[in-house]
Amino acid sequence: MQKKIILWNCAIVLAVIGVGYFVSAKKFPAVTSSNTSTSSVVQNTPSHGPCLADNEYADFPLSEKKRIAFNTPTSSTIDVYVADKGTNKTIFTFQIKDINSSFYPIQFSTCGVYVLREFGQDTQHSFPVGYHVDLWKYDYSGNGTKLFTMFEEIGTNYKTFNYYSPAFLIDPTSHYLALDRGYQQSNEALVVKDLASLKDLFSLPLSELANQVPNVVGFFDFVNGGWSKDGRYIWYDFDDPADPADVIGFVRVDTNDWSYELFEAPLVTMGGDAFNPDTGMTTYSTNVAPWTGDALTDQQYRDEAIRSGQVTSFYIYNLLTKKNYLVATTTDPTYYFQPQWLSDSLLQYIPASGVTSTFTVPGN
Repeated sequence: MQKKIILWNCAIVLAVIGVGYFVSAKKFPAVTSSNTSTSSVVQNTPSHGPCLADNEYADFPLSEKKRIAFNTPTSSTIDVYVADKGTNKTIFTFQIKDINSSFYPIQFSTCGVYVLREFGQDTQHSFPVGYHVDLWKYDYSGNGTKLFTMFEEIGTNYKTFNYYSPAFLIDPTSHYLALDRGYQQSNEALVVKDLASLKDLFSLPLSELANQVPNVVGFFDFVNGGWSKDGRYIWYDFDDPADPADVIGFVRVDTNDWSYELFEAPLVTMGGDAFNPDTGMTTYSTNVAPWTGDALTDQQYRDEAIRSGQVTSFYIYNLLTKKNYLVATTTDPTYYFQPQWLSDSLLQYIPASGVTSTFTVPGN
């Protein structure tokens, strides 16, 4: 898991988005909702309506994104701003507190900012009694409402209730909310909710998939998944249970009829690889050395690769067409190419030379 988090953080710093992390649990009881509201408007700023206008966008500062991506500090406050698209001038600002930097911190829609907030943390326990993580929605006037609890610690015996993994994805059309229910539990399932009503529209149990194609099904994840731009498809990837840093498969759900397809991931696809949910293309590398976190051990892998003449090849693979494209090579089996999709056909990466390069997928 540590390896995957580090690779994911690298990818997120490049893409300038938040990071994800998961917790395990034992039981999945019913989830309760709350309408508790709070206002986080920064004083001495003008007022704003609940939704963005056509000429407005919302974001939070790059410095805060980097701070969150590198998990410092553990819990933090972010400053959300609304700005004019033409001038980039800030129109309105408000704060959201109690953001844990290990979670996907924030996602924007036209009429809301969705965040995971944590409460009851202390310095002596990872998950003390009373600790809980909730999904909140803030409108653009700065008013926040708790939607439901994702994870909580209840009772004197530290009993864990993991209703949903602390990760979520809002589709670009703001109609759907994708979740992973009961992470690493017997009833784990991919869930898609109606964003307005929070009612389940679709539920796909992990056990159902594992019975069909067990070699491509592990634990649900969001690191290499995502929504297509039109909101039609949601992709989840599967972590390898033996090594959560590796991706062994993908599932794509079609919201038009709630059908789904399974795809086997090429070897070796990892959490830091770049996936494009509009085209079904992912990057991967061959002959990748296992991550150790130890500089001496990594150097030993490099030395062995040089002695054996082993070359690591960096590829793009299209899951839908099964076409493969060689992008670059290196003799360093520990090297990370830092891939990032700039468009549906253009991939940015950094080869071993250190010079940022791009690759255009033929015929796209």
